[in-house]
Amino acid sequence: MARQQETEQQETGQQAIDWSFFSMARYLLTADPADGSMLPGDAWDGFLERLAEAGRLVAGGPLPRAPVDRASAYRGLLQLLCFGMERTLGSADPARPVFSRPWPVHLFDYGAGNPDAVYRTASLRDDVTYRISGTLGNAAFMSFEFFDGQTQAGSLLARDLRPDASGRFEILLGPAERAGHWLQVVPGTSYLLSREFFGDWAAAEPSVLRIDCLDEPPAPWPVMSADRVSKELHALGTWLTETVRVFANAQAREIRQFANEWDPHVSRPAGDLPAIHHAYWDLRPGQCLLIETRVPDGGYWGIQLANGLWNTLDFANRQTSLNGAQAHVDPDGMFRAVIAHADPGVANWLDTLGHQQGSVHLRLLRSGARAPAGTPTRPRPVRSLAETRDDWMAGWAGEEPSGPPANGSGYPAPAARVVALDDLAGLLPAGTPRVTRAQRRRVLDERLRQVTRLQRS
Repeated sequence: MARQQETEQQETGQQAIDWSFFSMARYLLTADPADGSMLPGDAWDGFLERLAEAGRLVAGGPLPRAPVDRASAYRGLLQLLCFGMERTLGSADPARPVFSRPWPVHLFDYGAGNPDAVYRTASLRDDVTYRISGTLGNAAFMSFEFFDGQTQAGSLLARDLRPDASGRFEILLGPAERAGHWLQVVPGTSYLLSREFFGDWAAAEPSVLRIDCLDEPPAPWPVMSADRVSKELHALGTWLTETVRVFANAQAREIRQFANEWDPHVSRPAGDLPAIHHAYWDLRPGQCLLIETRVPDGGYWGIQLANGLWNTLDFANRQTSLNGAQAHVDPDGMFRAVIAHADPGVANWLDTLGHQQGSVHLRLLRSGARAPAGTPTRPRPVRSLAETRDDWMAGWAGEEPSGPPANGSGYPAPAARVVALDDLAGLLPAGTPRVTRAQRRRVLDERLRQVTRLQRS
């Protein structure tokens, strides 16, 4: 596949589509607006072949063969397909842009999306000027991140937007300087991703965002053309197979090295985004994984589970995630959670949904990095988004660690150990909160209500 993509790139002069969905947006920008030809029949056939290839990767690849894991992987294909369709067919015209609806991460997910997040996207061009405006909400963390395909092309934190006391802001982004709060975009920029992380789902108030294109684009953007539809089919099929390949291989590689323990490397420890620790479980019936970590004082943190394709496990109907507002932290400042197939009766249970294997993702943000609306923190003195670039995705899909060791990173190094469920009670501190079956049901009912509210914003 890599050789095929390289050949396509040489023939078309375009960068090949990879596992990052950001690369699809850039590829679609190359569609010929004047193309009036008939869509070739083999365009659809090629899409179907790539779907079949993705299925073969699940059936014959390195993913676990346990019944629930295998069913989850095939369902993950459907999740990825739906996610990719919205990023292509549902992608708004960059000359008449709108922010997407919040991602329904519990249904259609990519790359272990954060259950605490409201994600929104918009397609961009690098040759026009945009105005982004609105009112910031009460997220513990908020950012805009820009992409040129897989390459990060800059970022803005909430404080960089220079919000007033009510949270209102306006910023201009484009190739040529404009009056007002203007920043220069990086050539090649084609996509914008906004992130808002919330601890208290019930009290969450997502930002109200608007994006407008202030320039007349150099050429019209057709709703339909043979070249556009052909590129959509090619982009979606190629991205799907590469995503399955990358995440399945990454999961298998990490399970071999770090089964039932934390990867000693931490992702993004010095960047603008929360740092991430990754762990991987491989549990038999009667076993559980006891997680222990110190959490930041006053900063955002959250932990979640995902399957072998890094599809976030259903967190609306099951407790597969916890954050600082939901979890119990022991008096010694330690967060202790139990990853198990069956409910052990403790409040900090993370439900595997029966998956034999999966991945754990712990996001941490120091309290000093937090900048919700109204906080009088100083914006970064930059005039170009190039000054904020942090290409944290570079090399992510490779074989080498993607970050420095946790020790010395400034973030706590979490611990994990496999224990028998029958021995769990004697290993937890006195005073560990317990829950009954009825109490668990009430917690799950409330999770569903809160997730539904948050993702309708």
